[in-house]
Amino acid sequence: MCFRRRPPPFSEVIDNLEISTVQKNILKERYVVLVEQMCRRAYRISIIYHVSHTIVTVGSLVVPALLSIQYMTVENQIYWITWVTSLLVTTCNGLLTLFKVDKKYMFLHTNKEHVISEGWQYAGLSGRYSGFYTPGEQPTHANQYVFFCHMIEKIRMREVEDEYHRLQDAGNSDGNNTTTTRQNPIVPVTPLNPLQGGPRLSTILEEAEETPTPLVDGGSRPSGEVSVPIRV
Repeated sequence: MCFRRRPPPFSEVIDNLEISTVQKNILKERYVVLVEQMCRRAYRISIIYHVSHTIVTVGSLVVPALLSIQYMTVENQIYWITWVTSLLVTTCNGLLTLFKVDKKYMFLHTNKEHVISEGWQYAGLSGRYSGFYTPGEQPTHANQYVFFCHMIEKIRMREVEDEYHRLQDAGNSDGNNTTTTRQNPIVPVTPLNPLQGGPRLSTILEEAEETPTPLVDGGSRPSGEVSVPIRV
């Protein structure tokens, strides 16, 4: 469950990082706003998901009980209560299927937790930000800043591709059951270490592509595979 709770206090954390003022403002305007937006979307879909499933589950148990009472009494109220409850259950179940609420619930919450995890890894200089991209150097928030920004944009643009870009590609396919692959990524490759000579341009992209992207259907998409998710 993901009912309303305060987003992680990334604004206060960013203020204490040893980076420039411009970099702090960029993180606040882009990353913090993105986290808050994803939390709001996850909260809305959580309300729809839990309320709808509660109605369907409880209503499915109440309707048979009301039907059994209806045959034992002549009260018209029982008939109309049964009819309204059955209609409500059927409607909620149909809307859950039509808008794929279950799959969106998992998709949005997975993306939200992924973005939040990246922020905590960067703040703590752990995981991929513990010097993986800058071998031979002491990891700091300043020299890991460009890689953090790149990874956040990769996550965001991958979500945009799944919701808009790949939907358009699928609509323009020639119908020959061929898979449309992405030739040029929306976000260009970030050098492994822009401060040293001979940067290896493909390392961060390869490392990012190793993490499977959550799909709306609850599975994961291998690198380059087309998917057509649906947006709330």
